[in-house]
Amino acid sequence: HPQPVGHKHPPAPFQIVSLGLFAAAAQDPRYQITQPESLSAPAWGSVTLPCAFTYPDEIELLRDLRVYWRRGFHGQFIYNHTERFTHPDFRGRITLVGDPRGSRTASIRIDRLRESDASEYVCHIRVQKKDYKWEQWRGNPGTKLTVTGAPHCPGFPHVSCFYPQLHTLLCPDKSHLHPQP
Repeated sequence: HPQPVGHKHPPAPFQIVSLGLFAAAAQDPRYQITQPESLSAPAWGSVTLPCAFTYPDEIELLRDLRVYWRRGFHGQFIYNHTERFTHPDFRGRITLVGDPRGSRTASIRIDRLRESDASEYVCHIRVQKKDYKWEQWRGNPGTKLTVTGAPHCPGFPHVSCFYPQLHTLLCPDKSHLHPQP
């Protein structure tokens, strides 16, 4: 994908995908990724995108295990925990909450959600075996994330969009003034 003008950085090495290795793992049912098909969360909230993966026990004692997340099956990489890469649109907002080597999970949490974060997110795993060969596989389909609009305060229509911390100050909970029957 072409880079926008002004974003000068060399292509990341993990963006080079060996289709032969991907096809081999993709055809082997012992290599699996489990992701929910869809999730929904409010703007300015947080969401955890679950990802659990399996690989054959006989390749345990891996030399390397890498977790990637991308927007869409062939889309941009947004996160790589090994190379400490986070796409600029997500910088400071993505945290790995899974335990790739322990529980074989690669879940991430996205904080301070924006409506522009609505997309399909695909978990992508790459492992280097004892024989130095790599295997990789991805969720298919990924998780479709819907980001719902943030609530707005009457008289302050942009508070939630631009200053969410002010929402509490300007829009206090008045439910106690109108008891429900």
